[in-house]
Amino acid sequence: MNRLEIVNNISTNIERERIKLGMSQAQFAKALDMSLSTYKRIANGESSRIDVYTAYLIYKLTGRFSCELTGFNDDVINLVKRIKKLSKSQRILIDSIIDTELALSAYKDESSHKEDLISVLIPTGNMTDGMILDSYNVEKLDVSNYRKAFGDALHIGIRITSNHLHPVYNKGDILLISRNSIRDGDTGIFINAQNKRAYIRKLHQKNPCELTPINNYGETFYVDSDNVDDMSKWIKFGHVLCKVR
Repeated sequence: MNRLEIVNNISTNIERERIKLGMSQAQFAKALDMSLSTYKRIANGESSRIDVYTAYLIYKLTGRFSCELTGFNDDVINLVKRIKKLSKSQRILIDSIIDTELALSAYKDESSHKEDLISVLIPTGNMTDGMILDSYNVEKLDVSNYRKAFGDALHIGIRITSNHLHPVYNKGDILLISRNSIRDGDTGIFINAQNKRAYIRKLHQKNPCELTPINNYGETFYVDSDNVDDMSKWIKFGHVLCKVR
């Protein structure tokens, strides 16, 4: 981005946040401890100078980091924005996972430095069709032999803990999962946002889209790709790259 783009982004985004809060420019300026004329210069794109204290007040008022207002985005910022949407209990879970990952990454010995480890989720509940993924244990898996085939698309694993997906997947199998965009014909893990249940289904991109059982066990779901409300009911957790047996 160049300077002009950053100035325009700041003016657009800061006004958007003000409107979200239902505040007048005068009220917003007062909350940011600045004069109305100074705020108007920022809002009109005539100035992009925001000092550290103002950046702090913007965050306290809107929950937005100053770098977000500039339009800058990367994986870390996207992750932070998503974490901020979680409940306190959900953040505690994420915090514990981060602590575990940091502890493991800090521990190095002669045998582990050559390994390429990913986290494997092991659901603790009854793994049936339409299970609730509300708790799980985590183990590590060395995927060095799979990285050449899948590269950076390989993100996480899930262990199958029952035989309800037999013969496609058996108890003990580990599914290697990519969080990248799912394509037609992929087997994906879909979470229904309404009932919070997870389903392993094959995606058929028709109209409507079909989510079909992989072993003829379970219901086929139809999703109208032209209906925003219908699409929003389904969360795409990821798709299966392969299984480790």
